[in-house]
Amino acid sequence: MSQRNSRRSTARTAAVAGAVLGAILLAGCTSPVPTPTVDDSSASAEPALTVEQMAEVREAVGATLEAANANSDPSQLATRLTGPALSLRTSQLGVAAARGNGDLVTVLPTAVQQDIITTTDSWPRQAYAVTEQPEDLQSPRLLGYEQSTARDPYKLWAWVRLFPSVKLPSFAGSAVGSESVPLDDPSLLMTPTDAVAQYADVLNLGAGSGFAASFADDPLRAWVATNAETQAAPLATAAGTQTMTFTPTPDEARAVRTADGGAMVMAAMTALETRTAEEGAKITPGTETEKALFGATPPTNVLNVGYTTMVAMYIPPADATTGVQVLGMENIVTSVATS
Repeated sequence: MSQRNSRRSTARTAAVAGAVLGAILLAGCTSPVPTPTVDDSSASAEPALTVEQMAEVREAVGATLEAANANSDPSQLATRLTGPALSLRTSQLGVAAARGNGDLVTVLPTAVQQDIITTTDSWPRQAYAVTEQPEDLQSPRLLGYEQSTARDPYKLWAWVRLFPSVKLPSFAGSAVGSESVPLDDPSLLMTPTDAVAQYADVLNLGAGSGFAASFADDPLRAWVATNAETQAAPLATAAGTQTMTFTPTPDEARAVRTADGGAMVMAAMTALETRTAEEGAKITPGTETEKALFGATPPTNVLNVGYTTMVAMYIPPADATTGVQVLGMENIVTSVATS
């Protein structure tokens, strides 16, 4: 085998290695089941939904997801999905249909351990739910719902897979409700907007970020670091490099008050991973998802892999002595191109 062919093969191996590693790390996010706790202390405002209404929302969203999955028809999703959840689920259904593999679609259980209902009297309104553990023993999901206006139904806005062994903060009970938190709330250790931006910087720069000390290590950070190492070594034999950049999605963050005066935040980000090799090398997609999204495009020495990323984090009150805790994430490839 010539040196050039060897380098081409190495570049392809790099793409596969990173994809397999990501799958292994995500598969490790399974158990034990996180334990939500409930605080039934009094609140001044009424919850926006009753417990029964919240159950109806979850059932309606679940029925829409089931119908779309059964028919491989993403056009049905918009009636009950919105925001990053709609974008991600649409992509997943397309990939699953192209590959003939329904396992590529994230399982979102309808049975829940806990509902978190906000007390806001304006719109948009949010509600959240912590699911039971899926039948495949992956980790429970945290689901975020939103009602844009008084005339709109609640729709699934985002979801994350909770990290193993994570302990969720306490919230007011469903009959009491939890306050929606503005993204510039000064009563927290940092504002939700700043927390998301700083976490993206930590994902991009690792220990070199000026904000690294504010966030404990977590599975997403570990995957980003290990994936970079795994990709870089083989690509280097073809004079190649790998970079990955996370960017918060504008206007795609929501926050709710915790019982201790802190906040739980759900937010969307995009990520772009660029794999580059020397002129004449060919980098091909590594995973089933990447192959489906890449299609019949001729490979080149550049492969751009785009991700839709959703994260959840807990921000303690301003006087806390602990940092921000990332609770879970979903990080899935949604685009693959040569430019």
